[in-house]
Amino acid sequence: KQWYQRRVRESVMLYYQTGEEYPPLGIDEDLWENEKEFYRLEFTVAKDYAISIGDSDSDGSCDCRGGFNAKRKAVHDFLQNPRSSKIATVWHTIDIIFICVSIAFLIMETDPNLNVHFTSKTDQYYNIIYGINSFVIAFFTLDLILRLATWPRFFSFFTNIFNVLDILSILPFYVGLIADMTAQDDNLEIQLSADGHEVALDTMSKRYVVLRVCRIFRIIRIFKFVRHSQDLILIVRVVIHAKKELGLLVILLGIFTVTFGSIMYYVEHEVNDQFNSIMQGCWWSIVTITTVGYGEVVPMTPGGKFVGSVVLTLGIVFLALPMTIIVSKFSSVYEKEKDK
Repeated sequence: KQWYQRRVRESVMLYYQTGEEYPPLGIDEDLWENEKEFYRLEFTVAKDYAISIGDSDSDGSCDCRGGFNAKRKAVHDFLQNPRSSKIATVWHTIDIIFICVSIAFLIMETDPNLNVHFTSKTDQYYNIIYGINSFVIAFFTLDLILRLATWPRFFSFFTNIFNVLDILSILPFYVGLIADMTAQDDNLEIQLSADGHEVALDTMSKRYVVLRVCRIFRIIRIFKFVRHSQDLILIVRVVIHAKKELGLLVILLGIFTVTFGSIMYYVEHEVNDQFNSIMQGCWWSIVTITTVGYGEVVPMTPGGKFVGSVVLTLGIVFLALPMTIIVSKFSSVYEKEKDK
């Protein structure tokens, strides 16, 4: 009985992690159908792994004849479920540690005093840091390849938001490697051909822009934490269910911002250089409505101050009314997801 319940719980947990169906090996299909009705599981992806039914021993072992699919599913469960085995727990723990190391390197690299250790190849710590970073990326790459190889359906792999984030998180490293290799060729061309000097510099400047854009994706690595937390996954699901209420909040915020930003512009722009466009008025409006109030843009005329007072008062009401609906929706959906 304990073996049966453990297999069912693992399949239910995988559903909440991936939204896909992974029938437990060694359990009759009819029993699994009953469990799906009990847990109210609704699958959007059809099951792809064959269920091998064998004879259960008294100690809970199962003779599962799944062949390659069984091994493939075992590896997939190992990557998706940290509680599937002790080795899986260690693997996921290492993944979390490497995520922390990667994020720490990203933060430290922006410090002017530490930047030289990450960028100057002549620095004494450069090779050590580069080696650690390369090892971390190699681990992320191996994890990604294994997930892709064991995913039930190849194309559905790229529809999973966590898999897309994993790809984007390691992409800057490999783009940087390619850029470094091609940069050496460009430097050689500059030395050999004076006529091609400007062309080579133009190519290097374009490459620099691409690297700057790719480096932004490194911050995506912090979202890899979501995969390891059921509570964070639950919150993401709740936000998706409350998209209509959040959309209502955004629409109301946009209406108020444009309306009062435009009014403030026409009231203030002739005597106040701070409101030199409606966009500047919208900036002041959104900061005031949300009660942030930076104070770098303020009205000076009596009419502008009156409009500012109205916006301040309405801002409190604006935040109170939609947030009540959103919090109520959030609480109800959260409880329903937890009950599942």
